[in-house]
Formats: sequence, C-alpha cells, structure tokens
Amino acid sequence: MELNMAFNGLELWKASGGFANEPHVHDDWYQVTLPIKGQCLLVQEQQTYSLQAGSGIIAHPRTEHFFEIGSDAAVIVIKFRNLPGRLANQSSTAVPSELQVTQAFDPAEISRLFRGWHVTGLEDEPDPLLIQETELAVEQYLERILSISGYSHGLAREAGSIWSGKTEGLSLPCHNRPYFLGAAGSNPGIDPHMQRVLEYIHSDFTSEIDIDSMAAVAHQSRYHFMRSFKRLTGSTPYQYLLNLRVEEAVRCLRNTTESVTAISFALGFSHVSQFYRAFQRVKGVTPMQFRNQL
Repeated sequence: MELNMAFNGLELWKASGGFANEPHVHDDWYQVTLPIKGQCLLVQEQQTYSLQAGSGIIAHPRTEHFFEIGSDAAVIVIKFRNLPGRLANQSSTAVPSELQVTQAFDPAEISRLFRGWHVTGLEDEPDPLLIQETELAVEQYLERILSISGYSHGLAREAGSIWSGKTEGLSLPCHNRPYFLGAAGSNPGIDPHMQRVLEYIHSDFTSEIDIDSMAAVAHQSRYHFMRSFKRLTGSTPYQYLLNLRVEEAVRCLRNTTESVTAISFALGFSHVSQFYRAFQRVKGVTPMQFRNQL
C-alpha cells in the first residue's frame, strides 16, 4: 500500500493489485477502509468482515485490525485524528463506539474524489490554500458517509460538496464573471460580508490567504463559507485566487519585459512550474507561448 497524501491529522492511502498487512493498532487515529473494487477480507477485534465494493468499515483508535485484498481488488483508506464537522458536535457527549462499524458509500464517487484530492499531492509544493480546501473536502466527505447513532444525515447531505475534486475548468463560469472582474466595486445582491471577502482577496491576491481569515471576514464557519463562496462565484477560493493571479500575469506579460520567473514569484507562486501549469490550464498555452503570440 502506498501513501498518497498526508496532512496534519489526515492521511489518504490506496492499495490495489494484491495487498495484506499485519494486525496493528492506531493509538489516536480513526481509519475508514473503503473497498472500491473486488473483495476485501478485513479482521477487526477478532471479527472477520468480507467487504465488497461499496461496503466500508471504520476502526476506532486502539482497535486492532488488518486486511487483505486480491490481485483484482482495490481499496481506499482514510485515516483521521478527529471526527469532522457535525459528527464531532453530535458525539461531544457520546462515546466513540456510537459510530457504526460498517458504512455504505459510492465506490465511483470516492474514486473520482480521490483522484482530485491526489492532484494536491502531485504539486511540487502545494499552495497552503489548496491544501486547506482539500482537507475540508475530505472532512466533508467523511461527515457525509459516516453514520452515528441518533444522527440524521439529512443535514449533511443538504450541504452538498464544497469541492468536486475536479481540476479542470479553473476559469469561472461566464454568468459569474462580473464578480470576478468587478469585485472592487459594489455588486448589488451580494451579501455585504461576502463582498468584503472579494475585496479582501482582490487587495492581497499575491500573498498567502487562508480559509479561516476569509471565513472570519464573511462571519461564517469554514464549511458555510466554502459553500457560500462557491454559490457566489462558481469556484473555490483557491481557483478564484488562481484566476486573479493568471489575469495579472497576462497583464504583466503584455505590458512589461519582466521574465516569466520574476512574474511567477511576484504573483505568489512558490515554483515556476506551478505557475506554468496554472497559466496553461486557464489560458490553454504556456506563459512563454502567450508572450510570443503578442
């Protein structure tokens, strides 16, 4: 099994093509094992589970477990230290055993989401805002699929997804471009707190901006803010910030003789390769190709 991505308090793994591990215990981690193809034979607390794709299982901290899959099977494993979102609130006065051991999920959905989350780990040095968005997306997914006694998933399901995991289409939808282009002015119909968030982003888009600071400006929780922002702009804050940087890069490439490297670092990209990928995804050409076409 290969480690695909690790954050603070969150790990994503995937195993395929035959795998078996030894009995082990995580002192302070929950683990959700999600078979996405074939059969997974899992033993937990001396009880054997034969899991098919779409039937997952959760191991609580200090629970002994191990599993085995054949050459035609695959599983995704999510490890996390703390219960996410509403589940944490719901279980604040409950014991961890109230989480149901077996969990139902959609194999096609988690496979698609995992591919999107994995893109973050492929970056040379992922933008901190992108990491935060990925963490929130994983937490929201866990909140939606995990079941706890007495907990209604209706509220969680109504929330929708703050990030689909797709990396294409970083440009904003046409009907939302006025917010992208005119955020410095007043936009009728926008919540004034969200208007201030847009102004905040536009005033400092070359610096690091985090979700907590934007949510504070919006007077919303992180989860509520992510949903509000996506409804308003059609994109996540990271995608929105990336568009702003690319549009400023276009202006610099057209009107200055600054090198691509200098423009990249001036706009807050940690690596020139990161700038090249972002620019090409949005504009369809590399920065040098764009400049040469002028």
